[in-house]
Amino acid sequence: MNETFSLYRLQQLDTQRIQRLKRIKQIDQIVASDKAVLKAQAIVQRAADALTESDNKLEELRKKVEEKTLKLKLTQAKLFGGKISATKELQDLQAESEALRRTIKTLEDEQMKLLEGNELCQAQKKKAEGDLQQLLNRKASENSLLLGEREKLKSQLPKINAQREALKSQLNGKLLDEYEALFRSKGGVAVAEIFDESCKACGVELSPTDIQQAANPNIITKCKSCGRILYKN
Repeated sequence: MNETFSLYRLQQLDTQRIQRLKRIKQIDQIVASDKAVLKAQAIVQRAADALTESDNKLEELRKKVEEKTLKLKLTQAKLFGGKISATKELQDLQAESEALRRTIKTLEDEQMKLLEGNELCQAQKKKAEGDLQQLLNRKASENSLLLGEREKLKSQLPKINAQREALKSQLNGKLLDEYEALFRSKGGVAVAEIFDESCKACGVELSPTDIQQAANPNIITKCKSCGRILYKN
């Protein structure tokens, strides 16, 4: 197997994949950057924040009611448990029980009001999300050409990915790691073609020996100037 050619072909596929992903991201940004869409998204976010705040307040109240209810049960157990006979202590427990009932009633009334507000928050969030979706649908129609391009690019990715994986499975693991490190560090050009007896990536003139070795499918040759793997077509 000609590993240099395989690496060169892998680089082509990696470049195609990156270009398509980059363009898909650009299209998404173009569609999402519309002022009307941004405004609608902001409304959805505010509605979501309001609902979260309402949920948190309801949870706090629930815990308070639970705490006061438990305390009332304990107080009632002491009051009617038969272990306390002192009139003053019984009166204090009775007063504490009544105070706890009033507190629980106040908290439960507050809960009811918050529940009404919470339902309103849910309705506002649902409406905001619906308005946003309608807007996105309208924009999708307006941006049909862009979205058509996006879908075409997306449809090409599975084939590119399959070809990449097939090539990678045939390559030596150490060589593949070296290629990927070069691809990241050399701006997406790990394998440089030899053009007019020079490294096409950095332009340095190559020696006849380097050119001859690069043409050998069994030898991995690197440019002495930029360190990229050389490929002789």
